[in-house]
Amino acid sequence: MKLIKGILYFLLIMLVATLLASLFAPSTKLIRRTISVDAPKEVVFAQLADLRKWPKWDAWYAKDLSQVRTFEGELGDKIQKFSWSSEHEDLENGSIVVKSFVNNVSLDFTLNLINNGREYSFGGTFILKERNGQTVVQWTIESEQRYPFKIINYFLDKWIGPDFTQGLNNLKAYVETSSNQELGVTENSIVTLEEHGVIYTLIAKDRLPKSDMKTFFSNSFGFIYNHLKTNNTKPEGAPAGLFYEWDEDSNHINIAAAIPTTPSIQGPDSTIVLNIGDAQLYTNSISFIHKGGYEALNEAHKGIQSWLKDNAKVQRMPIIEEYLKGPVDGIDTSLYITRVSYYFE
Repeated sequence: MKLIKGILYFLLIMLVATLLASLFAPSTKLIRRTISVDAPKEVVFAQLADLRKWPKWDAWYAKDLSQVRTFEGELGDKIQKFSWSSEHEDLENGSIVVKSFVNNVSLDFTLNLINNGREYSFGGTFILKERNGQTVVQWTIESEQRYPFKIINYFLDKWIGPDFTQGLNNLKAYVETSSNQELGVTENSIVTLEEHGVIYTLIAKDRLPKSDMKTFFSNSFGFIYNHLKTNNTKPEGAPAGLFYEWDEDSNHINIAAAIPTTPSIQGPDSTIVLNIGDAQLYTNSISFIHKGGYEALNEAHKGIQSWLKDNAKVQRMPIIEEYLKGPVDGIDTSLYITRVSYYFE
């Protein structure tokens, strides 16, 4: 009888101690882990945003390869999540549900964990930033719990923090050692890039024969517009060609088909007269609006290049052609409008 009373007293003391400890436990707990990955942001983001790729790197999958994972939806769908069920004592059941995202920049999600029969929910975020040619990945979990369950905030970092560290280490190793094919990076991969202060979504192509340029633009713009629609991103301007290099001997071009997703700076500082007509002069760029078919665009380029040379300006690549009106508008070629822009120092 004394033994039973002793056990009951011990349990009562432990319960009271737990409840008292819960009073002083923090209601909010933030766990943050960071790592640098030697890869472009769009490549890293693709491994995070596609939940079906998580088994390639997340530490919880490696703990129990026999766990059952189920997936719902794709990025941009109303619901995108995965759930797992495991007999491993550290895993049990849980799910990741994507809440929102900014393409190649951030991914917000909810982490649901079931421990000892109780479900806990946490807010989670991945934030990607470029630094010194690498992609810095920050993985954050925020726990907001009410009394008496906020006591778990005392132990949360020890509970899941090491797995986050291991997961990011796995992500770094996977991305840096895998082939483009394994990572899902193809020749027609759509990426996000900032050029001359404007963010573009684009498809790039090196060593493209000039004769294939029309077909390349026609196919690429369709892919990009569908991508923007899927990712809930609004175009902020006309489709454009970004020209990085032109080998006149072989007539091959390093080029990108691009659509701006942030607005460009409006309003020129002044208007100047070139031998091809009036051009708009900005602080670090010059633009000329060409009216007519693309076959005469070369004269616009020559006119701007001549001005750059006469004014001792150092040209900055890429050259940009914005197709304000063109074939998609169903108009005669004489009505095409193209803005040609050169940037300089």
